[in-house]
Amino acid sequence: MSDDKLREAQKTIMLLEEELKRLSEPPYIAGTVLNIGDKTVRVSLDGAGVFEVNSAPDLDKKLSLGSRVLLSPASKTLLSLSEFSKYGGDIAVVDEIIGNRLKIQAKGECSLIMNALQDVKPGDEILLDPSRAVALERLDRKNTKYHLEEVPKVPWTNIGGLGDVIKKIRQEVEEPFIHKEIYARYGRDPVKGILLYGPPGCGKTLIAKAIAYNISKVNGNDAKGYFIRINGPELLDKWLGNTEANIRRIYGVAREIASEKKGLVVVFIDEAESILKSRGTGISTDAYDSIVPQFLAEMNGTHNDSNILTLLATNREDILDPAVLRDGRIDRRIKIPRPDKDGIAEILQIYLKGVPISKDVGKDINKLSYALAENICDEKNLAYSVIFPAHGLLGNFSYRHLVSGALLKGSIDRASSFAIAREINNGAKGISRSDLEQAIKDELTENTGFSQTLVKEDWEDVFGSQGRQYQEACRRGQLILERYDHAQPKKVNEQIA
Repeated sequence: MSDDKLREAQKTIMLLEEELKRLSEPPYIAGTVLNIGDKTVRVSLDGAGVFEVNSAPDLDKKLSLGSRVLLSPASKTLLSLSEFSKYGGDIAVVDEIIGNRLKIQAKGECSLIMNALQDVKPGDEILLDPSRAVALERLDRKNTKYHLEEVPKVPWTNIGGLGDVIKKIRQEVEEPFIHKEIYARYGRDPVKGILLYGPPGCGKTLIAKAIAYNISKVNGNDAKGYFIRINGPELLDKWLGNTEANIRRIYGVAREIASEKKGLVVVFIDEAESILKSRGTGISTDAYDSIVPQFLAEMNGTHNDSNILTLLATNREDILDPAVLRDGRIDRRIKIPRPDKDGIAEILQIYLKGVPISKDVGKDINKLSYALAENICDEKNLAYSVIFPAHGLLGNFSYRHLVSGALLKGSIDRASSFAIAREINNGAKGISRSDLEQAIKDELTENTGFSQTLVKEDWEDVFGSQGRQYQEACRRGQLILERYDHAQPKKVNEQIA
């Protein structure tokens, strides 16, 4: 073999040996920098504890709290910065800021970690490094559960069929801000809490938004922020103590914004019965024994802050804890009823505004709305019969016991679907009267398949003071609630009813 070939073979062997050595080396260990000293660096290794290692001269100026670094698996020597800047990790919520450390809640556990972030606040959600020792990223508040929403534009004129309710709310909520001096002279503070209760779909959530919007206008604000909306079930957490911590965070954010903005902050909790069930009655678990007191403590803590208003919405006011409902916490309890005939017509007019209407309807939408409302409220249009097996018919529910703002909105949407399908097939344009009549009929017919939409007020409207008793008897199976049979109508047994 010639010298040239020998040298080439030796070179190839050396390259192969180097590649073999590289491939046989164990993987680097990744970690996060906790502290930087003059000669050493404290590094939290992913799943392997905390080590204090010698610093590398060529890395000194590049390292900072939270830097991701690579260490030798054998000697734990600091080798280099990690090439990767994006990674996943556990999400935690900040409870308290203690110097350059954070007290956090994650997976039901409380821990203290290092903070590598700026402008972090209690209640913020943060991303932890893989070793769960350092906060590396603050998540956008708009992507977290509890943040200030931009208040939608909902003037009172957008709400139909609730004139008396709106008048009462404006008197209790708006006027203390409009006439501050007069209220102060009488020693009256603004209400701290309002309960909105009534059948589903009748405008409780819409009223809460309208309160936030109209109060912001009274205060001269730009209607951005000042509104925290929470669905009750969102607060519940499987980890012990986390639900209570969630309640603290909500009111912590509210107090912070109320202090900074000097305006009213509305905390709206929808489906309040999911977290504020009555304690000690068998209708709630032991978890509520600590959830309800935490809510009461936060409500008590807002007494000195006139810029926080709590709104609760529920259709099961009968199972709320009585301590929540007492004056000083929830000062006003306002029923949101089903719309009557005039209310139905008003709601239809609002939803038909700006919608393409056919020529057969013309411009007289008001007349059409009242005609549709009269038909819905006609006592001949019956939905359910209540039967006592031993004695026959006790009473009937009509379609007006099913109607709600949400159902009317669904009827308009359904009618527009009819019109759209017709126009696609080159038919007449716009929603016709027959479209509306058919849509309302279909909506009501579908809803008669769900008897649970009948609430306590509906039973009391038909059966008076015995309504609640009959409702419970029906739930226990002692009475039968069946769809009304128009082909074979029954007569009410007056002696039993």
